[in-house]
Amino acid sequence: MATVAIELDRWTDRRRRTAVLRERRPFARDILDFYGALLSVQEDAYRDAAASPPPADRLPAYVSELVMPAVVGAALAAAPDALRLAISARTEEADLPGMVSSWMRGKAIPPVDTFLARAATSPVLEALGERAAAAFPGPRAERTCPRCGGPPQLSYFAPAGEDLATGPRLLLCARCHAGWGYARMTCPSCGENSGPRLPIFSEEGTAAGERGSVIRGLPAGVAREARSAVFPHMRIEACDSCRRYLLNVDLAGDPAAVPLVDELSAVPLDLYARERGFSKITTNLMGF
Repeated sequence: MATVAIELDRWTDRRRRTAVLRERRPFARDILDFYGALLSVQEDAYRDAAASPPPADRLPAYVSELVMPAVVGAALAAAPDALRLAISARTEEADLPGMVSSWMRGKAIPPVDTFLARAATSPVLEALGERAAAAFPGPRAERTCPRCGGPPQLSYFAPAGEDLATGPRLLLCARCHAGWGYARMTCPSCGENSGPRLPIFSEEGTAAGERGSVIRGLPAGVAREARSAVFPHMRIEACDSCRRYLLNVDLAGDPAAVPLVDELSAVPLDLYARERGFSKITTNLMGF
């Protein structure tokens, strides 16, 4: 019973953090409201898959039949107009099991297909835990998820143990949301580990910032006048060798943070990185 409670706490934490950040970051409110509408659907999918795990070879059919309709319904009710129209047009003709299968295999598919497959499949993969590996045969690379082979969506620093000065760095899988350890100051995209090739950008007022850059795109006057960062526990970790980046969440800097939600709301950081010619290793659920 305790294990079940711990597992379900992730959804409570995501809802709590979504509610907090939608008040704290008005510029991300539309994104967070839409994500909040999806959370109940995803939690139901997680609960159902945890209670009765689908076999690996049935995942595309399971997701398209039992999860996708609820995801589509939530999206049609709460998504931005452009996405709602795209989803309405796409689901009338789409091969939904094929869509899910293509996403699971990492194939290039249209953005609307990626959104639908990811929103519907990820909570099921989360519920399966280690059993999800059976749906993704083949070798694993150091820079991909050891469970499903998926790419990293973000990086985060876990709280340090009593005998450690700093906590370990982990990458969060964009497919199944599993975390795995990865060396600091090493690019998760190409493996570059030369410090001068790995610029780090953070806001003015961020204690851990190496460069003290003021991130353009924030609400006028917030960071510059108050001298306090909007994202004090976050930074951009980029690579000059492959020109890729991801966002990092420091849980020591904000123990209440939920990396999946905090990264989703940090659109100004994404815009700042892209203005400088970097592309994200993997965009988040909302395409940023």
